[in-house]
Amino acid sequence: MRTITLRWVRVICLCAVDLLTGCAGNSKNVNPVDPYEKANRFLYNVNEDLDRWALKPISDAYLKFVPTFLRVCLGNAFDNLTYGDVILNDFLQGEARQGVGDLGRMALNSTLGIGGLFDVATDLHLPAHQTDFGLTLAQWGVKPGPYLFIPVFGPSTVRDCTRYGVAVLDDPITWIDAPWAATIPLSFTYIIDTRSRYGAELRFRSETAIDPYVFTRTAYLQYREGLTHPGKTSPPPDQDLYDVDDDTSSTTQPASQATTQGGKR
Repeated sequence: MRTITLRWVRVICLCAVDLLTGCAGNSKNVNPVDPYEKANRFLYNVNEDLDRWALKPISDAYLKFVPTFLRVCLGNAFDNLTYGDVILNDFLQGEARQGVGDLGRMALNSTLGIGGLFDVATDLHLPAHQTDFGLTLAQWGVKPGPYLFIPVFGPSTVRDCTRYGVAVLDDPITWIDAPWAATIPLSFTYIIDTRSRYGAELRFRSETAIDPYVFTRTAYLQYREGLTHPGKTSPPPDQDLYDVDDDTSSTTQPASQATTQGGKR
């Protein structure tokens, strides 16, 4: 029964994403990777204004007034709290051995690490992994589809934006009947903690890139391609990603996640 249910989930996801990517792919005289560039640029600018006037000042204050030790502990706790999403996608991708190891990692950090405040699992040779439902869909053969920019969350694609919904569903906070007075500050602190980790990289992008929007898009697509095909080089940023051959490589190296903005770690 469980196998049949998983099979239908995969079929529905494949059909939904392929339908969306096919609709965008029929447009002519547009960048096939970013056919919604006008809307994406507008949302990117909205996000930049939000960051400039709200997130960055609060993030700067967070870095200035919160001790490094406490910030590290909070970051560890947030990573551990959301690590169930990694474990779920390990198993959805058929990586049972990695899934068991990641389950042990979360269990150790949740107990010996006092709710994840301390990363004891890494010292015990259980390293962290990074995966999500967007990468699971990639393993199932779904193409990235058009590039999308989502305010607060940052760069994405039609395929990758599904990871946010799945991450909410497997977040323990979603299923705990906690008061808003607790969940809202927790979520806000998570956003500020995430923003504070990439402050230097975001400044580098803004100060050096001729077109920060294109820089962000290119870095994100190359980074995700590097996660989808570990050890392989990624396609040119303006190549039609609908038709990328899995056996084709280029000379462009995957970019670091730190150059992208937003998104779940």
